[in-house]
Amino acid sequence: MNSLGPSLSRISCLNSRTIFQTCCKVDSLATRLAQRSARAHSNWTAPCIERRINLRRAGSRRVWNGVTPSKLTFQHGTRTFASSRRIITKFQDLPKTYDPKVGLRFRDTSLVQDEIRTIFGEGMDAEKGNRVMRLVQGRRVAGTLEDPEITRLLAIEEHIQNRALKWLRESVPVDEVQNAGQRAEQELQDMEADALADSERSGLYAPNSQKTSDVYGKSGLDAIRKRKERKLDQMEKKREREMSQAEEIRQKTGTLSRVNPRGAVELERSEPSEKMKYYIERGQISEMNKPQEMSAFQRLFPSAMVVLGTMLAMYVFTQVYTPPKNSARLWPDMPPSAATIAGIILSNAIILLMWRIPPLYRFMNMNFITVPGYIFPFSMIGSALSHQAPIHLLVNMAILWFVGTRLHEEVGRANFLAIYLSCGVMGNFVSLTSYVVRNLFITSSLGASGAVSGVVGAYLWLNASDKVTLFGVFPPKDWPTFSALGLLTLLIISDLYGALRKHKVVRVDHWNHLGGYATGIVTAEALNHQYRRRLEREKERRKSMSVGEKIMDSIKKTGGGK
Repeated sequence: MNSLGPSLSRISCLNSRTIFQTCCKVDSLATRLAQRSARAHSNWTAPCIERRINLRRAGSRRVWNGVTPSKLTFQHGTRTFASSRRIITKFQDLPKTYDPKVGLRFRDTSLVQDEIRTIFGEGMDAEKGNRVMRLVQGRRVAGTLEDPEITRLLAIEEHIQNRALKWLRESVPVDEVQNAGQRAEQELQDMEADALADSERSGLYAPNSQKTSDVYGKSGLDAIRKRKERKLDQMEKKREREMSQAEEIRQKTGTLSRVNPRGAVELERSEPSEKMKYYIERGQISEMNKPQEMSAFQRLFPSAMVVLGTMLAMYVFTQVYTPPKNSARLWPDMPPSAATIAGIILSNAIILLMWRIPPLYRFMNMNFITVPGYIFPFSMIGSALSHQAPIHLLVNMAILWFVGTRLHEEVGRANFLAIYLSCGVMGNFVSLTSYVVRNLFITSSLGASGAVSGVVGAYLWLNASDKVTLFGVFPPKDWPTFSALGLLTLLIISDLYGALRKHKVVRVDHWNHLGGYATGIVTAEALNHQYRRRLEREKERRKSMSVGEKIMDSIKKTGGGK
């Protein structure tokens, strides 16, 4: 918008002849300025639509540049240029508010789902696809495509970034080499400015502060370099003294003394060896270019059969299992509940260590992690015992220890193991189904969270009317609290909210938790039903017994018949 618009609009609407009756040059100047200020792309509106200027001198009409004043017409209020945010392709145009986590616009409108599917294939929704395109476009303009720090910050998979780059390079031309060079120059300038500022603050450099024969003055960079050289020399001498002392001790005693951490040399991470590269490449379960092409039924049916078979096997196990005698147990002095939980924790810890063995990479990727894009049915069982992060293992096993031991005491070893494994495989299947239904194939899931959620759900359901206390101490009995059923309801609502809420990055598998809770509640109710039937049969049996038989039966139950 022209800042002279309001004032010039008033000038153009005034009758200049009444002000300057004899000065046609001034009138001509005012009209020319008004005419030049009315541009097609301005938003200037004037109250007059048409004005005819009649200049009479000696009964004649005056002509300006071949145009009579009566034909001079101003039309305002028409806007023919609509401003819009332009696509930034040059580093020097990068805004100061640029954030690599947000990226830059790559075109006026976002890509639709069909375009995203054409670029990335199945498994990528429109929101995530447009976000990846903005991030990659920002890196192209900012010159950070080869910056490893930005790569780790954004955490975009390499094959997804390559597809986005291919489309952007064809559709949005950007001189990536020039932008990277300009970024490097700017970083060097910033480093030099910071170094000069540091030297001025420390007193090493003061421009034109001293008389010297050098017309350029003393360089702050030279002073910093000399100071670093002196510091490196001191460190080298100190390291030589420590090494000589260590060598002297080794010659006398055959051992090395402990090296001071300050004197330790920091080693850079070396490139992986050829053998390690072989294991990493072999560990890839496919070329990872795109998910396997199959229907939802084909993707889910094999895993559903494994889940069903596992749950049937667990039911048979509960019917045929007989607790061993105390002399036959591996840890006879440990309570059975603690021994069972310790065995599960040990199994999970061993699988955690197996993830650190390169020759096992492929075996682990096929059997101990769930990937919706690549179906391996037995991963339904393996991923219920699998963790890659120690903190993930620690949290799950801590909950399992505090809740699982109590549930084990109530239901026994066979029922507890059946609940744990059934909830684990069912939680994994529910998680897999949720990803397949939403066409999210580029993701993965593992962990005992579903199994642990099932154990918690079964324990709280069996003790629904009990008050919740922490270690049986807090809160005191006279304090208000809520029941176990209320806590279970709160946990389910929390996971349900997390599952239905839209996340840009999913870090917690809420559907796995919900599947575990549901299975745990069903198994707990089945145990309640079984317990009620057992009580009814016992009542009917005692009704048919004589008085003497009842007395003998009571003596046997109390141990007096031994």
